[in-house]
Formats: sequence, structure tokens, C-alpha cells
Amino acid sequence: MSLIYVTGIAGAGKSEVYKELKKRGYEAHEGDDNLSNFYNNETGEIAERPESTLNRTKEWRKHHTWKMSKEKLLELKAMTETKPVFVCGVASNEDEYIDVFDKVFALDIDTETMKHRINTRTSGDFGKSTHEMKTLLEWQPTTADYYKKVNAHVIDATKPVSSVVDEIVSSI
Repeated sequence: MSLIYVTGIAGAGKSEVYKELKKRGYEAHEGDDNLSNFYNNETGEIAERPESTLNRTKEWRKHHTWKMSKEKLLELKAMTETKPVFVCGVASNEDEYIDVFDKVFALDIDTETMKHRINTRTSGDFGKSTHEMKTLLEWQPTTADYYKKVNAHVIDATKPVSSVVDEIVSSI
């Protein structure tokens, strides 16, 4: 079978797709849970994840990067012999691990949808600080082009999550 990556910018709906895949009986993992960590840019060591956006200051972010573990992804890939396994997430080191996946689905949303989802979500606070939102607004216009370059299947994630997941599972 396949290791399948569902990715996209913050607010694109990765966590909702994860929940829907689990509800449908698929093995799915959230990249934020046990697959990714903040790393200290100077030492390369795993850093403690700040509890809130108040602790993820602009200065703190200069010295720390959110990365996904290629080694952990390879361990998951070994489990795909009999079933598809999904990873829903994103990290700044995607170029280092994207080749592990057999298929990549990128959730694409417009700027207004992204801002609305981040400002109204209760499941996390990433993007709610001024400096994080500024960064997301810089990234958002280029994400779809990036994912096309890496041969991802780009999905309009402004649709209901059930439709997004239907599109994903019909393509595996």
C-alpha cells in the first residue's frame, strides 16, 4: 500500500482531514503529535514545545524551527505493506522528507479562509500572534505553486471536509 501525506498551510484543514480519516477507519497520524518537534537552530537539539503563542515570540522563533522526523516517517512507511497510512501535517523541513511519501495531497485555501479559520479555531493557537500571521500571509500565496512543483495533488480545501476526504481516498 502507501504512505500518504496530507499537507498545507496552517488553517488548511489538515487536522479536520485527520479526524475524518480516523472516523472512516483509516490509520492516520497528525504530524504535530509524535512526528514533529521544535529544534534549536544552533544546537540541533529538540527544544521544549512552548505551551502558547505568548511563549513563541518572534525572538524565540528566530532560534527554533518546527521539523518533522524523517526517521519516524520511515518507521511508518514500513507499516504500509497491507494498508494505506496517512500523515496529516506540515513542517519547515518538508524538502528533507517529502520523498518518503508515495502520494502527497496539498490542501489549498485562499487568504481570507486561512485568516478566518486561524482566528476562529479553538484547537490550537499557531498563527494567532501578529508575527506568526505575518509569516503565514507571506507563505500563503506561494504554497500551491510549491506543491505543484513537488507533484502533489492540490485539493481545494474550502470545500466541506467530507468532500476533501472523498477526493483523497478516491485517489489512493
